[in-house]
Amino acid sequence: MSPQQFASEIQRLENEFRELFANYAPTIAGKTAVSYFKKNFQNEAWGRVSWKEVRRRTPGTKANRYAAKHHPARTSRKILTGDTGDLARSIEIKSVSNGQVVIWTAPNAFGSKEPYGRVHNEGLRSGRGKGFIMPKRQFMGPSDELNKLIISEIERKLKQIAQR
Repeated sequence: MSPQQFASEIQRLENEFRELFANYAPTIAGKTAVSYFKKNFQNEAWGRVSWKEVRRRTPGTKANRYAAKHHPARTSRKILTGDTGDLARSIEIKSVSNGQVVIWTAPNAFGSKEPYGRVHNEGLRSGRGKGFIMPKRQFMGPSDELNKLIISEIERKLKQIAQR
């Protein structure tokens, strides 16, 4: 390889790496995060911390007896999947700009402007009027495990660029 070819190759790599970090890395991070957050619904946990059990699945409770009589599937259904699974499906990339990505639960997925996902994720007041405090069942947020997955995906992309 001549010095000119070497310089050209270095310039190509610099341009591709710059493009990766400016445009592709946030999207890679966003897609990885959306997948990770949705997987929490199947695991019924945030990382290694299981969500608080729901009464409709707890044998002997009034909620369990009612569910067993009127909606038997609810006695075994996963915690935050609901009848429709809308909450998990609502997790999406809201925006990608300036090297950042924003993930959210799109409120229009529920036909309302209420912060439905936030109420469950953070354990906030729920319901009409006085309402009640929803138990925190986190499914989104910062995570060391997620960071490792994102880094792994970006490293994989870097290796692809370097091998061209």
